[in-house]
Amino acid sequence: MKTAGKFLLGQWDYALFVLLLLGKVYYFSNVSDTLFTTLGPFAFLGKLAAWPFGGDSEGIFEGVLLISIGTILLVTFWLLLLNGRKRLFWMAITNLVLSFIILADTLYFRYFEDIISVTVLMQMRQVGDVGESIFALFRLSDALLLADVLLMAILWVVISRKKTAVPTPSRWAKVGTALLVLVLGWQLTTVPFNKSMEDGGAWQFNKLISNMRVYNFTGLLGFHSANITRYIDDNFINRKVYSEDEISETQDWFDARNAERVPGPYSGMAEGKNVIVLQVEALQNFVMNREVNGEEITPNLNRLARENLYFQNFYEQTALGRTSDAEFLLNTSLYPTAEGSAYMLYAENTFDALPGILKEQGYGTNVFHPYKPSFWNRYIIYPQLGIDRFYSEGDFDEAEVIGWSINDEAMLDQALEEMAGFEQPFHSQIVTLTSHHPFEMPEDLQLLNTEGYDGYQDRHFKNYLQSIHYVDRAIGKFIDGLEQKGMLDDTMLVIFGNHSTGMTANTKKFVEFTDAKDPLAYLETNKNVPLILHIPGAEPKTFTQVASQLDLAPSLVDVLGGDPSEHYFIGRNMWEAEGGRATFRDGSFITNELSFIAASDGIYDNGSCYWRMTGEEMDVEACAEPFKEGSKELKISDDVLRGDLLEKFEP
Repeated sequence: MKTAGKFLLGQWDYALFVLLLLGKVYYFSNVSDTLFTTLGPFAFLGKLAAWPFGGDSEGIFEGVLLISIGTILLVTFWLLLLNGRKRLFWMAITNLVLSFIILADTLYFRYFEDIISVTVLMQMRQVGDVGESIFALFRLSDALLLADVLLMAILWVVISRKKTAVPTPSRWAKVGTALLVLVLGWQLTTVPFNKSMEDGGAWQFNKLISNMRVYNFTGLLGFHSANITRYIDDNFINRKVYSEDEISETQDWFDARNAERVPGPYSGMAEGKNVIVLQVEALQNFVMNREVNGEEITPNLNRLARENLYFQNFYEQTALGRTSDAEFLLNTSLYPTAEGSAYMLYAENTFDALPGILKEQGYGTNVFHPYKPSFWNRYIIYPQLGIDRFYSEGDFDEAEVIGWSINDEAMLDQALEEMAGFEQPFHSQIVTLTSHHPFEMPEDLQLLNTEGYDGYQDRHFKNYLQSIHYVDRAIGKFIDGLEQKGMLDDTMLVIFGNHSTGMTANTKKFVEFTDAKDPLAYLETNKNVPLILHIPGAEPKTFTQVASQLDLAPSLVDVLGGDPSEHYFIGRNMWEAEGGRATFRDGSFITNELSFIAASDGIYDNGSCYWRMTGEEMDVEACAEPFKEGSKELKISDDVLRGDLLEKFEP
């Protein structure tokens, strides 16, 4: 017993090492302003000790402290198998590596508000230009992350010169202690992680919105472990290797699709014109040309629809990536991924994208979005799409914040002033944000009379109406500004909604307002977003055929004087009155005549097929052909992304 106690006391250096590393991950948490723990150190230790015996665990799962302890133990337990100089040497090496990772993440976060991932490391050329700026963010306090590394190196040199004999504990004592710490580390990692997944975190973790979202579930070292594991799994273990025949077959499919393309009625009409694409957050078609208490919800968008080209049966096709999926569909004419976001999963791929195509035609390409550049991995994938400049959160002047960022009116004002100085022609994609869920607006900007929507259960829908009414006003002001600056006549303007509001069939006022009382009506209402195009010289027209976000890139390239058949787009020419189809990620689809709602089990025969004109449910066989075509497109898109096939196609 005395020997065992002496042995355990002899592990003080390991315990101190763990505490030092814990202090460093706390330092990153402080820099990133993320929750480390809600408890003081003694309260945390007390509850942690009582927790295995059924004690109160309130607070110990909040923040990343618990899982940080667990991951540190998992990374370092093997040091307990060593002793003396050898342990000190490898402890110093481990400390150097982990401290460098934490320091690199700290500096990187200050610039990008993100953590370094494998994808970032694979694309260091993209962040190379800002390397000096990143290192300029070094703070004197950051030196604390490396101070003990230097001290350990000096200590190792001093001890190495001494010939003092070091007691060697028994092999079984070392192995037993190491295994005990390994099991403890595993429990402290998996229990809080699994709890957060059970409490609803699985959706966010798997969705891969941003690296920081993953960090909130895994801690810093856990993030890197999860990121490396996912990268190896996606790119090596479970990566499908495409044969030459499969690559050739995929290219042949695109060749066949391109052979069907014919110029549209507006072909070349906007050649050489500027392009402004306004992607509006959660804008849905059910608010167009509608009133609340005698007042138009979207008077400016209604006017634009009347005076320009308006698609009233235009459908969004986003999946888990939501806004990033809308951008991806718009620019690449490829489907979003079934899991996660293409922006996160395939940022290293080669793309045949709208901005890159316009760039080859002499356009300057840029995006305006007043949020964090790391969100949805934008700052990494944008250069891959051919986007030259990304105006993100730090590029805008301060203004009133509504929801996630500065308000849309201020953002659009500043974007307009910036674009007025651009060399022409230019391509600008503007991604709005004020009307983001939960749609809450300051009281002084709730300008729509929503009397009758004051009940507690109605607030969500009421907030949405207020936010869209405000955004409509901001868009109207933006259009007026384009006219006043003489820019509108030289600009093709595209306005579309990025995705649905997220309101379900259980949102009573939404169902009443839209009459989406059955599954078919809900599908068509929920997926329907407006598309308005201003093409200088084009006569106003309302289109009733089905079109989708997938069709935007080829249709816009045609209008701008390009040839869509020279590119790898899945989408069709949306001007075609016949053959329009919007296929969604789950296999559901809408055509001019039919709608199909896929079953949750993925079995085709368990789905529901409807004749749209009457709402009559039909035998699923009536929907088989468009379902087959849509499924083929989904497979082609998935293959292109998983195999990075565009890079492998023959020129």
